[in-house]
Amino acid sequence: MQKNKAKNKKIIFPNNQGGKIAALILAIIILVVIILGATFALGKPSPKAALTKAADTEIQTARVDVKTTNSKGKMYSNYVVGPNNTIHITMRSIPKSDTNSELWSNDQYVYHRDNDEAWNYIKQNAIFNEVYSGYKKLYTAHNFKQFSDDAFKKLKLKSNGFSGYVISYHGNDKDVIKSMQKATSVASTSDPQSSNVKSIELRVKVNRKKELTDLYYKVTYYSKKEGTLSLHLYDVNQVKKLKIPTSVTKNAKKLNIKSN
Repeated sequence: MQKNKAKNKKIIFPNNQGGKIAALILAIIILVVIILGATFALGKPSPKAALTKAADTEIQTARVDVKTTNSKGKMYSNYVVGPNNTIHITMRSIPKSDTNSELWSNDQYVYHRDNDEAWNYIKQNAIFNEVYSGYKKLYTAHNFKQFSDDAFKKLKLKSNGFSGYVISYHGNDKDVIKSMQKATSVASTSDPQSSNVKSIELRVKVNRKKELTDLYYKVTYYSKKEGTLSLHLYDVNQVKKLKIPTSVTKNAKKLNIKSN
């Protein structure tokens, strides 16, 4: 009987001491959050400081979505670069056209097919490697050091929770447009033309170390023939594994290329 009484006995803090302790713990948590938030807000960098540092981010792996919309239709491209130079590229258009294709590549072979037809492959070589290296530079270009001081002043920066910052812009400022064209160009140009660009939407995410984690921009042209172009670079250095599927490799036929 004594054991059962002891088992059913509840521990009760005298004078509601448990409620006071819980309230105190909650108050401490709230205070810590407020202090961290204030410290984070007061320590916010300028757009120039954040982007200049982000420009040094070395991109080893990433995913990229590119979309173009014009008078002829829409084109969707997806580019994934994984570890060990493994690459996956898909291109789809609406309406469907000859540009629809898919490609896989690694250090040894290149697999390719058009319009969902049979897979072909060729042995990797220096020329193809250079081509895909160019694709990577094009899709992941982020040299924000090309921005002018006037362009930096037009950008807005805000906290992205406790994970980092978001730098953004939406408008038609010529300094921002030219700076963005320079920042995303593979080949250097002294004065890129921006007269045909109607507006640009820009969103750059960086972490607390000011490393680039996400880049999105959309360019709208005056001409309907050119339409719009948007690029989203994400999962920066987060693609841990990318392997060519066996469904591609097991049935692929060797493509014989004759040289003159």
